[in-house]
Amino acid sequence: MNFSTHACVLAISLAMVPSSVWAGTNAPAFVMEWGSNGSGDGQFGGSHGIEVDADGNVYVADTGNNRIQKFTSEGVFLMKWGTPGSGPGQFLHPHGIGIGPLGNLYVSETGNNRVQKFTSDGTFITMWGSFGAGDGQFQHNHGLAVDSNGNVFVADRNQNRVQKFTTDGTFVMAWGTTGTGDGQFNGTNGVAVDGDDNVFVGDSSPRIQKFTNDGVFITSWGSAGVGDGQFNFPRGLATDDDGNVYVNDRNLPRMQKFTGTGDFLAGWGSFGSGEGQFNLPYGIRPGANGVVYVTDSSNFRVQKFQFAQPVVPTTSQWGMIMMTLMVLTTGTLIIARSGTNRTVKT
Repeated sequence: MNFSTHACVLAISLAMVPSSVWAGTNAPAFVMEWGSNGSGDGQFGGSHGIEVDADGNVYVADTGNNRIQKFTSEGVFLMKWGTPGSGPGQFLHPHGIGIGPLGNLYVSETGNNRVQKFTSDGTFITMWGSFGAGDGQFQHNHGLAVDSNGNVFVADRNQNRVQKFTTDGTFVMAWGTTGTGDGQFNGTNGVAVDGDDNVFVGDSSPRIQKFTNDGVFITSWGSAGVGDGQFNFPRGLATDDDGNVYVNDRNLPRMQKFTGTGDFLAGWGSFGSGEGQFNLPYGIRPGANGVVYVTDSSNFRVQKFQFAQPVVPTTSQWGMIMMTLMVLTTGTLIIARSGTNRTVKT
């Protein structure tokens, strides 16, 4: 078989496979939005953190209204909890939220410099933290993430560090100092944990840094600018089940998606109030099957997007692929005819 015949067979085989199997990751499509300015059910006073539970329910830190709202994956209002204050179950500027392996919800409050823990229906469990520079104290704590063991990581923004706690708030460790070197921060904003319990931290340098679960530096990426992989003010961070990292760049404003080692995959968004546009976005969170939710704070809404999902080839399509590979590597084609296999040398 000459080169042109090889190429023809390969082209025919690949043409039988859906293009999405081979295509790279593109920007997601806009699906829907919900919310408006106000204090009623399903309205927002400036939303920041967002989280999705195992059932697909969406939790939003309604920062301006000092409460948490819970919705279905389609934005149908389910419940809310919280009033302004400093008591259990009350909030003062709730910001980052995260869900633990048992489904409990953790809320990072910048105004009260503390973390509160709730059941998924808003029942108060415990809280910890106060203003200060000691272990377990905060100064304007922002993002929050929970690992597979229930450990809680809090971005202690004004102290340029990340603090790690057990699920009940016992201090474990902290890392970070002021600066632009490895393991240093210039305002810790977002924090996220992947399936391997690696910790990602966004700061205003601007860049993303990746650490082990106990704060050992692994790698970093990003610089100031508007190109792919560049940032202005990376605010919200999240990871999906494949280990990809999502970054909400508040000031540009746009979303970017990376591999767990910082390779750029996709980007979308611009300033405005239309579909797929943003005005001071803060939180970002992927759900199942390529869904991504973004809190669009100054547009007082949540936007939902959908990445195209790969199509699994049929058995016959995979058969054609394997047959092509066999022809190209061995020069032999086996043809089934009337129950008899015939070998053809090419």
